[in-house]
Amino acid sequence: MIFDWFKDKIAVIPIEGPIMEGPGGLLGSFGSSSVSQAEEFLEKIANKSRYKALILQINSPGGSPYKSRSLTRTIERLDMFKVALIEEQCASGAYWLASSCDVIVADKLSSVGGVGTISIRPDFSDFLDRLGIKFDIQSEGKFKDEGMPFSEISEEGKEHRKKMVSEINALFKSQIKKRRDIDEGSEVFDGKVYLGKEAKKIGLVDYLGDRKKAVQIVEKNIGMTDLKIKDFGEDMRKGPSILDLIR
Repeated sequence: MIFDWFKDKIAVIPIEGPIMEGPGGLLGSFGSSSVSQAEEFLEKIANKSRYKALILQINSPGGSPYKSRSLTRTIERLDMFKVALIEEQCASGAYWLASSCDVIVADKLSSVGGVGTISIRPDFSDFLDRLGIKFDIQSEGKFKDEGMPFSEISEEGKEHRKKMVSEINALFKSQIKKRRDIDEGSEVFDGKVYLGKEAKKIGLVDYLGDRKKAVQIVEKNIGMTDLKIKDFGEDMRKGPSILDLIR
């Protein structure tokens, strides 16, 4: 019914696939910039008082540290109760997002964690040498070409990359320690991925369950029942309509 559009709602926003900018990443099937689409949905519910809570439905292996942190900040600014619902996978940057919610619910067979940071630099130099292929690279600044895969990286370059990874990881760890109340020495920070059942035991997850459980937790915490579910994932699959402008 048309009056359902104006009822108090729980927004369900899916986080699916690698977290990156552009099509094919987070919410990439919707088109254009994947992260921008997610942020657009979050901003949309922030500006409408009838959205009383958010369920962030996650199935993602993580991705870009910058995009993960940027989206985390957007979620934290929402003035409503927030639940992260982990389906099959929530690792690395995706768990960074989950930690920004008030409560985390996961399926007992989901993969959760991966709290750590990795930087991958391919090195094709030996292969190219065997093929007799050489590149003439002109650059200014001794670290300018360290990201190129055509030659071995210098020891200074390795140290520089290691420092960058450490700084990113420190931010990630700080978020998890603060939001999940986990001690510095916990094995959680070794980059392990856990099944949902084990993740609950070590503090990465609050409850085991599905969307029904997440909705029950929302209703209990905000003291409201019979809330309408607004699933933005359905909108992405069928495409936006004129009515979406007022919902």
